[in-house]
Amino acid sequence: MTKSKLLLNRLLILIFILTNSGIQAQNLFNEKFEGCNTDRFGTEQDSIKVRPTEKDIVYVLENNLNKESIKKIRGLISFQIIVDLDGKSCLVSVDNETNISTTKLNLKEIIDQNLIWQKPTEKTSVIVAIKFHRKKVEKKRIGMNRKKGFYPIE
Repeated sequence: MTKSKLLLNRLLILIFILTNSGIQAQNLFNEKFEGCNTDRFGTEQDSIKVRPTEKDIVYVLENNLNKESIKKIRGLISFQIIVDLDGKSCLVSVDNETNISTTKLNLKEIIDQNLIWQKPTEKTSVIVAIKFHRKKVEKKRIGMNRKKGFYPIE
């Protein structure tokens, strides 16, 4: 099985778990962060609705994580980010299956201060999964709707 298929299989398992655990709360992942206005927002469904500016999440992480973390990090991180009407990010929750703790990565501060999106038409929850390999990074956007549950989108 290729690494891309393995990543997709892991994402599908994660999506299956999330779908079956019920989305009662607004936080999709176990590691939750405070300070986001989650009163009312939409989710991406069949296609990507909110696009980053010229600096996407991979760029932001590569340029804001400390050099030691960049060299060592391996594994999968899934992010739930609320994008407000000004295009600003607020990290709501993560699922960190890497070899470095979320606290050491300082993800909340990095995402909230550095990841800017094109202004959406409504406040939107964006779900991004990133797989860190030795010298390669894979990124997938995840959509959600009532009929399909969670699934990769482009």
